[in-house]
Amino acid sequence: MADDDLPDSLEPAVDIPPRKEPPAPSTPKGDLRAVSIVAIVTGVVVIAWYLFIATASAIAEIDNLPFIQIGMWVLAVVSFVCGILSLNARMARELAAAGFIAGVAAGLLSVTIGLFSGLELLG
Repeated sequence: MADDDLPDSLEPAVDIPPRKEPPAPSTPKGDLRAVSIVAIVTGVVVIAWYLFIATASAIAEIDNLPFIQIGMWVLAVVSFVCGILSLNARMARELAAAGFIAGVAAGLLSVTIGLFSGLELLG
């Protein structure tokens, strides 16, 4: 009976100490939900403004139009930068992709429509 000397595989190993677990990370890396939301919100505002410029015929009647245009350029830059930062997201990737798309769309609209119409308004 050679099998009597072998340990039973179902018995717990009482003489082996438990392994040390690594500490959990305090904050998850790559959580850029706030940056993505900022990119989406500012991108939607910029896109809506340029759609308004493209469709409205009574733009000359709006007071403080140069200041609004400068504000849209600032929002477009913020949206574009936040959209680019969203590329580094490891969590909530769908939201990060939407932030990236909104940021790039706001940046492109600001360069194409906003640059020429804004220079025309400011000049």
